[in-house]
Formats: sequence, structure tokens, C-alpha cells
Amino acid sequence: MEGSTDTTLHALLPSGSRPPSSYRPPSPSQRTQASRSPSSLSTRISREIQGVSVFSEANFFAPQRSDRALFNTQSMSEKDSGTGPKKLLLRPMSKAGASNAAGNSANFTHHLFNLWSMGRTVGAHPSIPQEWVLRIGTAFAIGFQTILASSLGFVICQLLWFYTRRQYLTINDINTLYLVERKELVPTVMSGAFVRSPLLVTATLLSFLLPIAAVFSPASLGVVTSTFDTLGPCQVSAGNFSSDNTPAFFRHNATAGNYLGGTVSSVQRMADSSFASGTIPQVPRFCGNNCTYQTSLPSMTFQCQTNVALPPGSMGDITDLSYHGTGMRMFWNASMAGPQDDPPSPFYVGWQTGAMYFGFDGSVGTNGTALCTPMKAQYDFTANTTAQWSNYTDGYGALQLGAITLAARSRLLGEISWWSSPRLSITNDSSPIMLASFLNVSKLDTFVWGDVVTGIEETAANVTAGMLNVDLGMKESQCTFHHSALVYRYRPENLWLPYGIALGVVGAALVLGVVVFLRFNPDNLTTSFIDTIGVTRNAELDSLALRYRLGLSGTLDEDESEKFRLGPLGEGYVGFGTKESIRSPE
Repeated sequence: MEGSTDTTLHALLPSGSRPPSSYRPPSPSQRTQASRSPSSLSTRISREIQGVSVFSEANFFAPQRSDRALFNTQSMSEKDSGTGPKKLLLRPMSKAGASNAAGNSANFTHHLFNLWSMGRTVGAHPSIPQEWVLRIGTAFAIGFQTILASSLGFVICQLLWFYTRRQYLTINDINTLYLVERKELVPTVMSGAFVRSPLLVTATLLSFLLPIAAVFSPASLGVVTSTFDTLGPCQVSAGNFSSDNTPAFFRHNATAGNYLGGTVSSVQRMADSSFASGTIPQVPRFCGNNCTYQTSLPSMTFQCQTNVALPPGSMGDITDLSYHGTGMRMFWNASMAGPQDDPPSPFYVGWQTGAMYFGFDGSVGTNGTALCTPMKAQYDFTANTTAQWSNYTDGYGALQLGAITLAARSRLLGEISWWSSPRLSITNDSSPIMLASFLNVSKLDTFVWGDVVTGIEETAANVTAGMLNVDLGMKESQCTFHHSALVYRYRPENLWLPYGIALGVVGAALVLGVVVFLRFNPDNLTTSFIDTIGVTRNAELDSLALRYRLGLSGTLDEDESEKFRLGPLGEGYVGFGTKESIRSPE
């Protein structure tokens, strides 16, 4: 019949091939059915696709010369829409470049968002909840990784065509490269693809590592505890010792013609506590917790002149510390240089480091003398302690300050001594100075003195600070309130380092992809379905597929008989062909 096609097995097989034993030739009725005119559907298809002859199901895999016009990559409707060669090449490169630029934009936008969040209080207006800050940062990181993966996908596609154009590969090898291009993990790392296509495998592995940037970059914005201060009104101690409402610190002694007859027990206990601890006692919290207030308080201090000559016998008659004969050795002696009941009266003090019953070389501790005079002072307990020296004046305030002076000075007076004779040794350590923080007494009755003069001056300051616990009146003031809050902290290096590495690697890969694209993929082939059909629709691959359908060979990927390479097959057609069919080497 005119227009019929020979569909027997011998007509479809290459010369010299033998049919399988299970093959049965078609019956006459099947030949008649195969030679019928095309169906109405085939007729409609043939009308839509010009220049393509309609073929029946029986000879679908037979080599058809006219089929090439249908799948020619240069005649695809998508790539032959009237655009010139320059537009054909610029479009994919512009898409890849736009993806890389979008990645830079996502990086910079993430940076701006972190800058906006930095220093803001977590969950406070006009901030946003912490969970949404973390979600937004994670979204930026994932978006950045996705965008760069798109750019890297262009590079991977070009490297696929690069290696398929440069070498002849079996069906299994080509299939492996396709799986690598599709980012299949097992074929990428557990096959021999790296030997045949190292750049392709490397680019695919880089796409696997891109999520690392999305893991590290959100950590660039963290949360820390921040402290800050604010000023506000408050009421603090007025430090007024002269008010009639202020509790009296002294006892009256009208018989002696002096109103100051000593200190009350509450002030003495406060002096003892400050002296023994060597620190400022706990002061009242006028403005509550976590605040600082300023207040000035008139009081007293000791002005000590060091290295003075003491009265004869003040330090005993033994000066050699290694001497153990008859005599007296003084380790501490503080005695009045004026009336003891008069607050402004100075006192002498001498101290010596040593031991009572054992020789002591004096290699540790201090030795010295001083003359200390009580003076009026003004204290600022939020800044440096300042002293303004002046004499005491009469009045109620002077008596109050005098009582503080007596309480502080009484802790320093007395002696620590050791007296020995051939028959008897006497120790005197009853002085309150034994409680001093600047004295260290060991179990072997050794006395080691620290900075005595500073200790004496700090005693006056610590006792004065304790007076803040007494009702000395109140006054308006400005207090500093200390606050702490959780705020966002941005570390730019934790953002720019992973993003910068990812952008640098993908940028270098993109340059390589553009070079490969211009040199080895001028046809702008992709791994789309239509391009895949185009490069695989030729007589040699059709014959290979037919042998597989007829059972003449095993699986296609195990067929090592033929190797193919992507190249020109003639008539402007680009596809996979053997060495015999490729028209010109590349």
C-alpha cells in the first residue's frame, strides 16, 4: 500500500543484529492495521506541526529524518521567538546576575534590620517580640541561601553541558551527571562522578554547604543584659545634727561645767561595729533598691602627722625585738595629748610589729608614730570624701559632732604591751585596738600592723556613714536610678563572615559559569524536558532504546557498547551522538 512503512523486526534492527527467540512477527491483520491512514488525532497534530510526517505506534522508535526538525534546539518556539543571538545569551546570564544581586540585597537588608534592632529592649514598645525578631532573621538567612542556590544552579547546569561536550560517556555516566546536576546526594559523593566532572561535583557540593550561612547568620543578633541610669526626684537624709528633732548623741555633764559628758550607747555601738569591720555600715535606702543618692554630712575626721617624737617611755624600754630580758615592750600605745573629755584634743600613737615570747625580725608589718588631731569635716558619700579643717564651735551641733569624735577616738586609745622579769611576765592586750581591721594577731601572740594612719582616718569616715541611719531630717534631692533590661546586641562580624564567604564562592563560580556558557553552551541548553528531548532524539539513541524494548540488551544504564557526546549532528541539530555521528570536534 502506498505510504506504508515496513514495521518488521528486521527492518527496525541495525544490520547484523539477531532478533530474540521470543519475538513473533506481526500477523497480516496487524500489518493491515499499521498501514491504515492516521487517526483524526494524528491528523490534527500533523496540521499543527508543519513539516513533520505522522508515524504510527509501531515505528515510533525508528529513525525519522523529519523528526529532527521538531526537536531541533535552534527551532524551539521558546528560543526562536524573534529574539537575536545577543538577547538569547544575555537572558540566562542576566537571570543569574540578578539572583546574585538579590543575594547581596538580602544580605544588606538583614544587616539593616539588625542595626534597627540593636539596643532595643526585648518586647518593649516600639520593638517587636523576640520570637518574631528571630523568625525575621531566619527568613532573611533562608532567603539569602535560596537566592544564591539559584545562581549556583545556573553554574551547575553549564558545567553539565561542559563535561558532556568535552568527553564521550556511556549512558550510565551521563545519567550520573544528570543526577549530580539535580543535586542527588548519593550519586554526588558515592560515585565516580568526581573523576569525570570535578568542577560539576564541586559546584554541587557547594550548593549543599550554602545552608551553613543560614545557620550562622541568625546568631549575629543576640540578647544581652544592659544597664542604664535615669535621674529622678527623691528624699534623702538632710544630715542636720543641730535640729531639735535629732536624737541626742551625747550625755550631759552639767556638774563639770561641760555639757558633753560622753556618748550614748547607740552611737558607741555604731562606732564599735564600724571600727571592727573596717567598712562602711549598711546605709538606708532612701530611694529604694538599685539607686544612688547624694548627700552631704558634717562630721569629724582625724588629721594625723606621722613620724613625730612620742613622750618618753611611750613605747617601753625595750627597742631590740630579739631581746628577752627584763623590761617592757610596747606593740601599741595611744595616749591623750590633752583633756580626754575635750573632743578637739589630739592624741599620740605609736605602733610596733613584733611578738611577745619569740624573737621577731620585723620583716612584715609596719612600725611608726603619729600625732592625730580630731577636725571637723564635710563628707559626700557618693563622690570623694572631702575635709574642710576648722575648729569646733559652741552649740548643739558641735556637741553632736563631739560625741561622734569621742566614740571614734575611744576605740583607738589604750595600749598593747608585754612586761617581763626573771620571775614574771605580764601581758596587757585589753585595748579596743585589738578589734582593729588593720591589725593581724596570730596564735603565737605576734602583732602585725598594716596601714595604721589610713585605718584611723577610715574609722572616722565609717562611723560618720553610720550616722545616716539616724533620723537627721529629710530633704529633696535628685537620685540616680539604676535599671537593667534585656536588649538586642548585633555583632556584624557574625553576619558578614558567613554571608561574605557564600557571596565570594558563588560569585567566583558564577564567573566560571558565564565563561562556560559563552564557550560551550551557545545554544542555551537547559535541563528542561523539551531540551532533554531535543538532545536525545536521534537515530542512534532511538536504536538503542528499541533494542532495550525488544529485549536485545539489558538496562540502558548498563550498556557499555556505545559512548556518546553532546555535539552537532548536522542540519543545525545538537544532540548526543557517537564518534561517527558528531560532525566536528569541540
